[in-house]
Amino acid sequence: MSKARWLSERRDDPWHKRAKVEGYPSRAAYKLLYIQKRYRVLRRGDRVVDIGSWPGGMLKVESEIVGPEGLVVAVDVREPAFKAPNVKVLVTDLLSPKVADEILNALNGERCDVLISDASPRLSGVRDVDVFNQLVLTIRALEVSDVVLSLGGNSVLKAFECEELGVLERRLQRSFRVCKRVVTPPALRKRSSEVYLVFLNKLHEGASENLRSIVM
Repeated sequence: MSKARWLSERRDDPWHKRAKVEGYPSRAAYKLLYIQKRYRVLRRGDRVVDIGSWPGGMLKVESEIVGPEGLVVAVDVREPAFKAPNVKVLVTDLLSPKVADEILNALNGERCDVLISDASPRLSGVRDVDVFNQLVLTIRALEVSDVVLSLGGNSVLKAFECEELGVLERRLQRSFRVCKRVVTPPALRKRSSEVYLVFLNKLHEGASENLRSIVM
């Protein structure tokens, strides 16, 4: 899909228009609101890590739910448009080997209660390439969560439907009390393979061990 066509579809998308009216930086806000309504992944006072936060649709939702008692660390290579007193911005790359330490530093040495990754690769238009690159980011977010997410914590990770995703989910079933695959409205295109993995109540460390073998 060309960039011009993508922009045209986005302009015509009712969820994009709704986000502009209701003051959300992006339509991604409604995806998180949908997940929150079903699974209560966020609570007031939580410490949250938001990976892939630009432009800030999910970030605004997180900031509002955790309130002034909570903290949200926004992680992206670009600074999000949304700003709030309970949001710290960390301009860095998820793939950086130092990103987990940078996140812990932003959390004042404490672990987070929730990790949410809406990180996406730069789409090539070649499905196999895009699915592979998204899977790499999903696994990397899990590696980071092993370091920064507290026991009992929750995680929401963007992914694309693929055979390898089922392998990943089966390997993680013993690491979290609840593992769910969620298709959220709004989907920009009916042919989209985007899903979110919802993991509730982290049971032990080392959930991401050997996951890289899935993409090797």
